[in-house]
Amino acid sequence: MTEEYVMMQDIIKEHKDRMEHLKKYYPFFRLADNTFTWYKEGKFAGLDMGYITMAVLRFFIDENNIKDKDVTYDEYESFLQTILSRDFQLHIEKEEEKELISYIFEKLLNEGKPFSYDYFDPMDRCKKTFKVKLFESKMEEGKLYYAITSEAIEFYLDTKEIKEESTITVEQLLLGKLIDTQNFKGGIEVVKRINREVNKLKVRKNEVLRILHRDVFQGKVIYENFVGEITKWFHEEQRLFRKNTELIDKALEKVELDKKGNENHKFYTMLDEIYTLELEIKKAMFKHSELLAMCTSMQLQADEIIKKSKLSTLRSSFDFMHGLSVMMEKDDARCLEYMVRPLLDIKKAKWFSLLQTEQLLSLPGEMPEENEKISQGKEENYVYEDEVEENRISDNFEALIVLLLEKLQTEQKFSLEELNQEYALYFGEQVLKNADYYTFLIHMSQKDFYDIEEIRKKPDTFFEELIYPVIQERDDLHMMFRLLRKGDETIHVAKVFEISNIEFERVE
Repeated sequence: MTEEYVMMQDIIKEHKDRMEHLKKYYPFFRLADNTFTWYKEGKFAGLDMGYITMAVLRFFIDENNIKDKDVTYDEYESFLQTILSRDFQLHIEKEEEKELISYIFEKLLNEGKPFSYDYFDPMDRCKKTFKVKLFESKMEEGKLYYAITSEAIEFYLDTKEIKEESTITVEQLLLGKLIDTQNFKGGIEVVKRINREVNKLKVRKNEVLRILHRDVFQGKVIYENFVGEITKWFHEEQRLFRKNTELIDKALEKVELDKKGNENHKFYTMLDEIYTLELEIKKAMFKHSELLAMCTSMQLQADEIIKKSKLSTLRSSFDFMHGLSVMMEKDDARCLEYMVRPLLDIKKAKWFSLLQTEQLLSLPGEMPEENEKISQGKEENYVYEDEVEENRISDNFEALIVLLLEKLQTEQKFSLEELNQEYALYFGEQVLKNADYYTFLIHMSQKDFYDIEEIRKKPDTFFEELIYPVIQERDDLHMMFRLLRKGDETIHVAKVFEISNIEFERVE
């Protein structure tokens, strides 16, 4: 009886939420069902209204949200002309085409009325109506402009038609619309979807590294595409996060003002939703920072894998076990041809042409050898590109390490934020945008505790090898220090990036 009661309660309480979720699909199926059946006696019944609807939605998303501009009817008409002629091979008179395009637009706008969706609410025991609009219009300077609604964007995202690399950016744009319309509950779901997409990128990063280990040529292409995608949208994401955070602050101020004159329970619910949304956005920003740090670490790993692969390709012998594993993985026995054919083509018999005999007899005798005179010119020292890079990295790391150790000598405890201020003061703000700075932090964070005396005896890590020359020049340098990572505390770096804070403490 208890289980049956719980089930019935779930059916009743969750029904409204389920209908709320389904309402965004209703206009699509309404449009896709018999739109052209009765138009001009079914002359255009071969057109697929479902495809046309999805194409127009994507067109409006690109224009409204990615290009950040509203759409005029003429722009819509030009786009739909291309769809009809290219995809449906429809070639009709201009007037008839314009009439058809206008008819489709009226259907998409539902003649200016929202699509009405009726359902029974078991909580209130009555029928209720959901209203959904795909597009909205506004008049500016005597001209009519059209824009896609947040419900239409959310429906399009659910169909998984957006390319993966732009999914997060479109989700961010949808979040801005939802905050503007004070739909904070919907905004929370959008941020959770953003976090899921970031988690997918983290998993994909591990897949890219696995491919690099298995096939460095294929993996290198996939790795470069992956890093290019991350870099492309990361700066845009940071801008949109800041914009959405500002929208939340404004919404919070408005709700606080409304609450002073009204103690309705609705305002407290809205406040709770705003705070929950703000917390989710902070989590998303932290996840983005983690992803950036992982990409920096991934770059070091990828460089090491490629370097080892270059060395392994210079082997003088063939690894038959590796060849067998590659064939099994590809499931293609034709690869055996590359191993067997060289053995079958061996020619043991050697032939010498008699025509060459006369040339051999007519060859001049050996000329006496003369010693080569070497001029005592100035020797040139060649510096290769990788040596230039190594020297630059070494010099940058040494400068960062010296300042870190000097600060540890004078101060017992300080944070990474304070250290960054010192770096910016000595080297300028550009040092915090330098890739070597972030690589330095990654290497330094490999250990939690450092002892200068132990490093003098034997440096264990790459970071300790960088410290070694510095402490060898400073006989008076004797100290131990530890790193305390503040995973729940983030700091802004160069007004562009966010990373986890670190606390440095000198141990007596």
